[in-house]
Parts: sequence; structure tokens; C-alpha cells
Amino acid sequence: MLLILAVSVIAVNIWQKNKDSVIATSLSKKADISVDTNLLSYNGENYRRKSYVKAILVLGIDSTVDMHYIQDAGSGGQADSIGLIAWDTNSDKLNMVIIPRDTMADIPVTDLNGNIMGSTLQHITLAFAFGDGNEISSDFMKESVSKLFDGLNIDNYFAMNTSAIEKINDAVGGVDVVIPYDGMQSIDKSFIKGDTVTLKGNMAEKFLRFRDTSKDFSAMERIEAHKEYLRAYQQKLKQFKGDSIIVDILNDIEPYSYTDMQKDMILKLGACAISDDDFDEEKIYVLEGENKKTELYDEFYVDHDKAMNKIIDLFYTKE
Repeated sequence: MLLILAVSVIAVNIWQKNKDSVIATSLSKKADISVDTNLLSYNGENYRRKSYVKAILVLGIDSTVDMHYIQDAGSGGQADSIGLIAWDTNSDKLNMVIIPRDTMADIPVTDLNGNIMGSTLQHITLAFAFGDGNEISSDFMKESVSKLFDGLNIDNYFAMNTSAIEKINDAVGGVDVVIPYDGMQSIDKSFIKGDTVTLKGNMAEKFLRFRDTSKDFSAMERIEAHKEYLRAYQQKLKQFKGDSIIVDILNDIEPYSYTDMQKDMILKLGACAISDDDFDEEKIYVLEGENKKTELYDEFYVDHDKAMNKIIDLFYTKE
């Protein structure tokens, strides 16, 4: 919350600088100037978006409230985990790009009343916090991720908060994971590096949310746990036939999730996750870049060329 207040102060200072840009944008809309978001020019090459590959933004929010209630700016939680799914609807294959929560990006900022003040370079996790805890927050995240990847159009989003973790985990009878790094035994004595543990009940939340905040860049280390859980969960999900398990999960987490996806689309995506035999750790790409320690916070700066090479490979074809 203190960080959000600090950024709100920054927003007031940058408002005047952004005013001309806002006016220009408004004028271009009135003049019906359109930009083809399916086209990308990068490093002297032209690319066209693959229409059959959907970009689905998946967000894990560090909040426990009913996500269908409007929250005040700063009260709806932050995007503690951020993943961009590349869903090839022709082959029904999945890839995922993980965006570290401390990624420095151009995000929208508001005052405490929710009025948009402009944008600034800040931790991308905060883009969600500046919204209303559901639709506006998710739109802020879509905008920020799109800008991070040079205007990549994000087709849909699915956000869920901490209260959904146990329900999703236990719906498949628990998940078998390999403990990825030392130190996790401090929250559960069974979490010993290299051991296989079946996560049940609140163990799943412990596993996914633990980080040693006394260490620099602990959020980056925690991504290893997220990757392991994604791999293990998909393996467990594959044991189920049909879409009834997806329907049950959606019903269980309904208060703790928010999405702009139609139910039939979610069911198709779930069926893809069940049937994709090629999804493994190699299909989960974590953005590369540089970690920097400031006086107060960890910051992560994306290697833009490496990120765009991956985005182009997943979502575009050369013209």
C-alpha cells in the first residue's frame, strides 16, 4: 500500500507531461485513425499475428476477497504471478511465458479515487492494484503486458486470487511436486529440496507463495516453484476424462476468479490442457533480463530482444 501511495504521488507529477499525449490520443480517435494490431515491425522485419494462436493472460492475485465486488484503488491486491498462455487452437498445444512480478514496465496509474493520472515505469504487479480488483484491474494488466511486448494484442484474461488455490489443488486430489530449492522447509517440514511431496489443503498455497523476503530477488527464485507446480498440475489433470473436472473447478472458484472469457472457451482451453502430451518445463519460458537492487525494492529489467524473439516465435509469422 505504501508503494501504491508513493506511485500516486509520482502520477500527479507526471500528469502534466502525459496531458499532451492524452490529447493527441483523443484527437486520433476522433479522426478515426486506426492501427492494425495484427502487424508488427521489429528489427527491420515485418510480421503478422497468427490468428489461430490466442494470447491468454493468467493472473494470480494476492487477495482473498470475492473478486466480483468492486474494490477501492489499492485494495484489490497485486498480480503476484503473471503468465501469458500461447494457445495454438489448430494443434491444441500450449506454451507459457512467465512474467516476473518485479518486472519494470509502463503501467497505468490512478489517484486514490481511481481517476487515471497517466502512466509511469513501475513494477508490473502494481498495474492490477491501481484498478478495481476485477475488470479495470485486469484491463490495466492487459495494457501493461501488451506494451511490454510492443503492442501484442492480449485476447483474454483469467484472474484468480489466493482463495482459489486450495480448491483448484484439491479438485484433482492433490498434486505431486518435487521441492525445487532449499529453505522451503521453514514453512513445512516436509518441503525438503529434491523430495516429492503431495500437496493437499493449505500446503499448495504454502508451496506457491513462499519466498524468503530477507534474500534479494526472492520472487525470481519462487518462479521455480510455480514452474514445478504447473508441470505437476497438468500431469495430474491429464488423468481426468471429459470436461466435468473443469466445470467443477470453475464452480468452486467462481467467487475468487474473474475473467472476460466465455465458459465454452474456458472449457476448450481446459480440454487442451488435459490432452496436451507435449506440455512440460520446456514449454514454460521465463523472461530473461537483469535483476537490480534499489534502496527499497527488487527490480527486474527485461531483455527486450530475447523477449520479443520469443513472442514473435509464439504469436507471429514473417510477412
